[in-house]
Amino acid sequence: MHKLIRRLFRFLFILMILALAYALYGRDVVPANWHSILDPTSFVVIALFTVWVAIWIFQRHFRYRDLSLERIDDMDGFDFERFCAYLLKRNGYRHITVTQESGDQGVDIIATKDKVKYGIQCKRYNGFVGNRAVQEVWAGHEYYELDGAIVLTNSTFSDSAIELADELGVTLIDRDEFRKMLRRLPS
Repeated sequence: MHKLIRRLFRFLFILMILALAYALYGRDVVPANWHSILDPTSFVVIALFTVWVAIWIFQRHFRYRDLSLERIDDMDGFDFERFCAYLLKRNGYRHITVTQESGDQGVDIIATKDKVKYGIQCKRYNGFVGNRAVQEVWAGHEYYELDGAIVLTNSTFSDSAIELADELGVTLIDRDEFRKMLRRLPS
C-alpha cells in the first residue's frame, strides 16, 4: 500500500512540476486555443498536490497535538504502537521502524538513539505490567541482535517486572516517564 501511495505521489509531483512550468512559462508558447483546457487542468493539479502535502504534514506532525493521557488510554494496541513511534521520534530517537502486528518476537518498535539500537515493547495497560513484557522484549532484543531493550507503557510495572528488568538491563518507561515524554509533543 505504501509503495502505491509513493508512486501516486511521485506521479502527482511530476504533474505538478509540469503544471507549474506551464503556468509560469508555457502559456506564452502554447497555442491560445489550448488555454481553455490547460489552465483549469494545471490549476487542479497544483491544488491537488497542495492538499496532498497539507494532509501529509498534518498526519506527520500534528495528528497527536495536545493529546491527553486519557485519550492515549483509550487507544487500541496498534494505534498505541504508532503513537509510541511518533513519541519516540519527538524524543530524539531516529531510524524508527514499527514491526508487524503479529509475530514481532516481542519487539514492537526498533529505534536508534545516540548510536544505540533499541527494541521497544509498547504496552497499553490499565493495570500493572508484569514480567511477561520484560521477557518478551528481552527475547526480541536477542532475536533482532539489538543493543538495548525498553518496555514503554502508559501504566506502571509490577515489583517483579522491575526486579527482572534490573537484572536483565531492560529499561522501563512507566506512566510518569511517559508523561514527561509527552511534553515534547507539539502544542
